[in-house]
Amino acid sequence: MARAAGKFGKLRPQFPVALKEFTAYAAAPLPDPPPAVDWAKNVTNWPMDGNDRYGDCTMAAAAHTIQSWNAQTGSKDSVPTEQQVIDQYLKLSGGKDTGLVESHVLKSWQNGGLWGNKVVAYAPVNVHDLTALKQTISLFGGVYAGIQVPSNAQTQFAAGKPWTLDPGWQNQSIEGGHAIPLLGYDADWLYCITWGAVQPIAWDWWSTYSDEAWAVLSQEYKEVGKVNGIDLATLQSDLQRV
Repeated sequence: MARAAGKFGKLRPQFPVALKEFTAYAAAPLPDPPPAVDWAKNVTNWPMDGNDRYGDCTMAAAAHTIQSWNAQTGSKDSVPTEQQVIDQYLKLSGGKDTGLVESHVLKSWQNGGLWGNKVVAYAPVNVHDLTALKQTISLFGGVYAGIQVPSNAQTQFAAGKPWTLDPGWQNQSIEGGHAIPLLGYDADWLYCITWGAVQPIAWDWWSTYSDEAWAVLSQEYKEVGKVNGIDLATLQSDLQRV
């Protein structure tokens, strides 16, 4: 099946002052991350979720993360249809295709829920702290992330190629902000879900173009009793001030 890049809709990051970085909420030092993780392998279909017609990537990324959490935990929490993803996006954007801020989506996801799914808590992860990024992916089933997409990334995606810093990358214009869930990594790549496919990302590409990353404590993990060493009371207390 031919791959085609979709639309962009992640607005500039906004980091609530009340929240510390995610690793600050660890009750004890988090364990070293394993050399590789693949949370995408147990999902066979990643829908576009309207991101070919709307800049609803922030919502599509949330829906794909729920898909993966279900597969990881054996939960059967509701996964939205494409129309439900679009409807929720337009509800949060005031009916206009203007894009959304990831931290605003996370606040809505925790306070009122999205599609019947409410996350327990969330906090930012330093995009340049690669160990913390790996720890979050391995311990909590993924990272809700944001990138700035250069023009050649669309060509690479359509050709089925990883996102890499090809020669002349410094001259690439930025086409827009994009929300993606990171669901795996190994020595060479991060793996995200975007535009209906699993997309490898070179580590140096990530360090160049990423601008936000979020640890999200899921309803699904709470249901199966996995909190993984986080001081949840302090984190939830801070979130009340967001």
